[in-house]
Amino acid sequence: MEGRALSMSAADPPEAPPTPRQQLLAGARSTMPFLASAIPMGIAGGVLGLSSGLSEFATLGLAMAVNSGTAQFVGFALIADGASWPAIILTTLILGLRMLLYSTILIPYVKEVPQRWRIVLGFGLIDEVFFVAIDRLRNGRLTHHKHLFFLGASGLLYVTWMTCTVIGMSLGSAVPDVEKLGLDFPVIAMFVAMLAIGLTNWRVAAAIGSAGVTVMLAQGLPYNLGVVLAAIVGAVVGAGCELATRRNQPKASEQKENVA
Repeated sequence: MEGRALSMSAADPPEAPPTPRQQLLAGARSTMPFLASAIPMGIAGGVLGLSSGLSEFATLGLAMAVNSGTAQFVGFALIADGASWPAIILTTLILGLRMLLYSTILIPYVKEVPQRWRIVLGFGLIDEVFFVAIDRLRNGRLTHHKHLFFLGASGLLYVTWMTCTVIGMSLGSAVPDVEKLGLDFPVIAMFVAMLAIGLTNWRVAAAIGSAGVTVMLAQGLPYNLGVVLAAIVGAVVGAGCELATRRNQPKASEQKENVA
């Protein structure tokens, strides 16, 4: 009987890969926990955009273009401080340098994804999407229709963020001094949660640690330039750690082959 059971289990067909629709929905479900933070953050973005002097069209346009809560909030602060537009644009671009680190880490896992999809998904590669995707990629749980998983994960957050930005603009117009209610606190809560996850990876931890030290040392710089400098330092350190790891992997493989 035991032999028969073993032969039957051995004959069981392998689990079917997820369909494109299933992978799209899986991506959306993976980022649903972040909605608890994205919803109030999006509302806060709409409120702070109007309070910093932007029009409703400009507030929504900035949110749609940068697709980054960090860059958006820093941009609002620079606008409120009267910074020039070139400085604001340069700052938001520099704050996106951490995406260079994310892209460097993801490249080995998405080589089979068509180039046209990589361009589209690159726009949606935000912190939350990276953290939910890299865990699945490294554990071998994301092997089919990877681009649809990324699309589902980033699409849900993007639509939610824009919708809540519109809601925030409506609140900002209807409720006086709503920006003083502390709606930007979820920004801190979300990044604390992601940092806790990221610290399990020594490369991400090195980038986070170097950026944290830099921002504390440079907190006296005007126009939040300490944040910009910290983003640059963190991206450089993280990319350096990733490159060092890749260079050491072939050496480790050669040593194992020699031992064998």
